Amino acid sequence: FGRPPSSSLSVHRPYTDCARMGKGPGKFADLGKAASDLLSKDFGVGKNTVELKTKAPDAVTFTTNGTHKPCGAADASVQAECKPISGLTVKGKIDTAGVTSTTFESDGQAMPGLKLIFSGATPPLDKTGLLASASCGFEYSADVVSALGSYDYLKGAAACSLVTGSGPVKGGCSLAYDVSKGSLKGYAAKIAYGGPGYALVGGCMSDPKAGMAYACSIHHGVSADMQVAAEVGVSSAGKTSIAAVGSWVLDPATTTKAKVDSCGMLGLSYKRKLSPATTITFAGCFDLNLDASKTKTGIALNLTP
Repeated sequence: FGRPPSSSLSVHRPYTDCARMGKGPGKFADLGKAASDLLSKDFGVGKNTVELKTKAPDAVTFTTNGTHKPCGAADASVQAECKPISGLTVKGKIDTAGVTSTTFESDGQAMPGLKLIFSGATPPLDKTGLLASASCGFEYSADVVSALGSYDYLKGAAACSLVTGSGPVKGGCSLAYDVSKGSLKGYAAKIAYGGPGYALVGGCMSDPKAGMAYACSIHHGVSADMQVAAEVGVSSAGKTSIAAVGSWVLDPATTTKAKVDSCGMLGLSYKRKLSPATTITFAGCFDLNLDASKTKTGIALNLTP
């Protein structure tokens, strides 16, 4: 059901997952956003990462990412983003695998609320061919409906989603289709309810290999300094998974999180803002059955001068 970002919220104001999305009910992937992000963000283990964001005087933004895994080679990427004219965003990215990608986004130029997206990417250096992907897509948002669609010409992969709702209740569905094979790759549906300081989401997802799976989650902003979330999932084989997490703001510069799941794994994270431009996060994953081979740690450093 995705793991996008969340933010602190006050328990005194009504909350819905799509409240931050602006006009329209938001994207399908953002239904259940607060709970899924609280359960996953800041728990990056098994690797160390560095992210550097800078902005040039002409408003071009550069983002450099580096990742190093134990006993493995380091991977890195550099992305440049600019807006040459109003409503048009151009992104270019290259990584250490030799993959170069470019994206063009036209927002509101064709019609209000409609964003058109065109992107392409080259294959890695060890692969042949001029392009590995060439896709086009759209995002549309109105007062009570939001829709997304995309199609990759080279891969023959098509996807779309639709979300509608009003007030505290929102629902949506998505599907993925393999045009080259003429077969449905999967579909999903969700319904969300946002109350004062909390959000409930339930849904199902079908996969040709894994079968049908069901999940529900809850996010509760206990106070401005404390958030909790939990998620329960059931697979078609009858296997149940449960995860719960809590987040606490210790001071304006420090946040801690703790997570436990039905597999007996404990996750801990400590996030500290060292300066207005520097944030560091320490994370660890530990087996409650004391299996040291499952212990993993990670460090994430974010620099935004």
